[in-house]
Amino acid sequence: MKLKIIIVTCILFFTNIQAQDSEYKEYAKNQLELALKVDYDRTKMNFKLIPKKESAIIYAELILFEQYGKEQIEFEKPYHVYLIDDYWVIFGTLPKNYKGGVFELVFDSWNGKILRLSHGK
Repeated sequence: MKLKIIIVTCILFFTNIQAQDSEYKEYAKNQLELALKVDYDRTKMNFKLIPKKESAIIYAELILFEQYGKEQIEFEKPYHVYLIDDYWVIFGTLPKNYKGGVFELVFDSWNGKILRLSHGK
């Protein structure tokens, strides 16, 4: 009898969690729809999302490690990091006399939108 009560309680508990998650997901969908309807002008934001070189490197590494692997990207240090017209341009380097390509990443400092992501061979 105790086992049946425990099982029923667990079923009710997990059903309630799923119902709440469904409501939150619906809310998230509505927020996305609102965001996509807005005529977006990045320069009207109150702040740059990625204003500093250190933040740009952290952001870039999150993307690059996932895409190309941490070991590969760290091999391409030191990075070249430039803020040009509010866009971060970051690319790697290779040791002298080493043949191959490096990553290249360009993204908007206001919103983090990636404009270019590639890796040479």
